[in-house]
Amino acid sequence: MTRRDLDPAEHVRERSAAWDVLYAALALAAVVIASDVVGDLLLRSPGVPPLVSVVVSYLVIWVPLLAAVVFATLGLGRAGALRRLGLRLRPLDLLWGVGIGLIARVLDAVVNLVVVGSTGLEPVPTIDGGPAAGVLVATVLARVLLAPVVEEVFFRGLLQRSTARLLSTPTRLDARGAAVMAVITTSLVFALLHALVGSFSPAGLLVTLVSTTIFGLLVGTLAARTGRIGGAVIAHVAFNGLAVAATWPV
Repeated sequence: MTRRDLDPAEHVRERSAAWDVLYAALALAAVVIASDVVGDLLLRSPGVPPLVSVVVSYLVIWVPLLAAVVFATLGLGRAGALRRLGLRLRPLDLLWGVGIGLIARVLDAVVNLVVVGSTGLEPVPTIDGGPAAGVLVATVLARVLLAPVVEEVFFRGLLQRSTARLLSTPTRLDARGAAVMAVITTSLVFALLHALVGSFSPAGLLVTLVSTTIFGLLVGTLAARTGRIGGAVIAHVAFNGLAVAATWPV
């Protein structure tokens, strides 16, 4: 079947998926550039309050990602947007999500042990009383609640699902092949973004790439199998929450 043989609905579907992937790509580029620029500005501004630094460092990532989601769902209405992103949660997603989050955290600890010789889950020693309460609260809210929602809506909701739609047109792959490729591609992009916006030693960079790729594959597979991202969000909350709890300053 050639592209000319596609019916009008297929053309619309393919074009919509292509635009969604483009929005996602532009958002990712914006995140990398903004993180680099803002990070440099924060380093050059030692007088910036720690709480402001924490909030700004997350916003430069979240704003472009959410902007892409908004553009991709414009005109769909609330129900249409939720359906496009697979943004639904079923009771079983809680069980799968917590289980996958725990498995991913254990695998992350194993990767850390192999590469750097520790699990990376040791409590952070404090100096001069440790971080201010506001900084701790903002960090917990950002890492455990907000980041999982924003990142899963973007990566598993927008990027993975639009990539699968783009690849599953009759001229390309079947639905199963498209889903597999979308999971793999999104997982690699997910890992690469975390590596690019973070500040790591060579060993830390390797751990980040491997661990986030594994996590992406696990939650991406769950999202693809269930057709919704609720379980992926729960897994992300569990994954980050376990790390925050284990490394809480003492």
